[in-house]
This record gives sequence, structure tokens and C-alpha cells, in this order.
Amino acid sequence: MANPRVPRKKGQPAKSKKHSDLYTDEDPKGTITGLKFATVKDAEASVRKIKASDRTDAHKTQAAIAMEQRAKVAGKASAAAVFRKFIESQKKKTAAKKKKMAVGGNVTKRNYQKEYANYHSKPEQKVNRAARNQARSIVKKTGVNTAGKDIAHKNGNPRDNRRGNLTLQRASQNRSFPRTATAGKRNRRA
Repeated sequence: MANPRVPRKKGQPAKSKKHSDLYTDEDPKGTITGLKFATVKDAEASVRKIKASDRTDAHKTQAAIAMEQRAKVAGKASAAAVFRKFIESQKKKTAAKKKKMAVGGNVTKRNYQKEYANYHSKPEQKVNRAARNQARSIVKKTGVNTAGKDIAHKNGNPRDNRRGNLTLQRASQNRSFPRTATAGKRNRRA
């Protein structure tokens, strides 16, 4: 084994890069319970559990990788092979999805005119957009480099441009809240 296992020490925070413990559950909220690797039958049952779980494909793959690594460390090569087979099938599935997206499979083009007519042209949205533009201007005047970042409103109100309410965030983080006509913007920070 190239890198020896570094167990998590007492007081060390979860997800710290200073440890690499295969058997510590860093995020118990997303755990797929009941996975085993002692025998090939256990490994096959575990793969069925992973497949049947309601987790994303990436999460399923990650769970299988962890189980494969645990089996390898325990010297269970045949059980590790069961997990490896599932991981390879997941890779093929992901490659097929990427190919479909590149070809334009089920991707629908956005109708910007319709979006503008139904949403962006509304007087309230025009005021919100103007306030967001003003927020970017306020932050730029302080000398902060805003390239590639969004200006986020901490309380979720785009019209509240107090300097203490504005912060820089990655676009993926700032735009990750569902925005629907019925639910509105669910802001976990507010």
C-alpha cells in the first residue's frame, strides 16, 4: 500500500486532511447502512443495497469505492472485485450520460424570450435586478476583486444592499437554492 492509514486523532475535526481513516464515517447523515465486505455474498448484497438506495450516482460510486478500499486493506480481494465491477459499471453509466449531453440528448435549449416575458419583464424583477447590479457596484468600489464570483445577499433580500449584508460567493453556492413560483427562494442562511 502506497500511503499508510492515518487514523483520526481525538479532537481532530471531521473531514480534516490530516487523517485518512477508512473506518471513520465523516458524514453520517448520508450513510448507506448495512454494507459488508467479509465474503463475496456480503459484497454482492452490499452492492444491491447501494443500487437500491435513493442516493445520487456519485454518492453510490463513492460508497462502493470506500467498501472496495476496506476490502482490499482486509485482504478480501474477491469481495473487492465485486465492488470494482460495480464501480466500473457506474463509470460506463456516467460516460454514456456525458456523451448524451454532448450530443444534445435530452437537453432543451432555453427560451430566453419566454423567460423574459414570463418573469424578467415584471416590474418587481426589474427592481431586484437593478438592486443586484448596484450591490456588485458597491462591492467593486471597496476594491475587492469580484471576478468569477457572485455578490450574495446574506439575508436573501436582493434589495438590501447594506455593506454588512453583502458577501462574495461562488456561483454554484449562491445559485443553489430552489426558486419556484410556489416555493420561492428557500434560503438556509436567513
